[in-house]
Amino acid sequence: MKKWLWRSLGILFVGLAYIGIITPGIPTTIFAILAAWAFSKSSPELYNWLHNHKVFGKYLNNWEKKRVFPKKGRLAMCFVMIISSISIYFTLSTRALLIAVVCFVLILIWAFRYPGSVEEYERRVKEGEKIGWLN
Repeated sequence: MKKWLWRSLGILFVGLAYIGIITPGIPTTIFAILAAWAFSKSSPELYNWLHNHKVFGKYLNNWEKKRVFPKKGRLAMCFVMIISSISIYFTLSTRALLIAVVCFVLILIWAFRYPGSVEEYERRVKEGEKIGWLN
């Protein structure tokens, strides 16, 4: 039962990643990473398929090996958070907006600690800079 749930989540995240490819503002990379994580718990075949995928494989391999979070993905994430904040402002309470904005800011701080390209990763390693929260 557990593997079925993880596999279903992985398939959902792959679907969202595909939507992110064709829809501006929807991040692709984070959904591909989440799909790989779910497949790692349920299906080695789907995990390997995703890592060898024509589009998603590059993002996943860069993330796993070098912790690269593409600039385009981070910008899309910012866009979605801004739209979500505006939506929360008009539909929910001020308290909900405050909680959402604090969460969004923490997520953005986390995301922007990682390099946005392989070149940036290599430069930061060469200069001895810290990558993400590790090292």
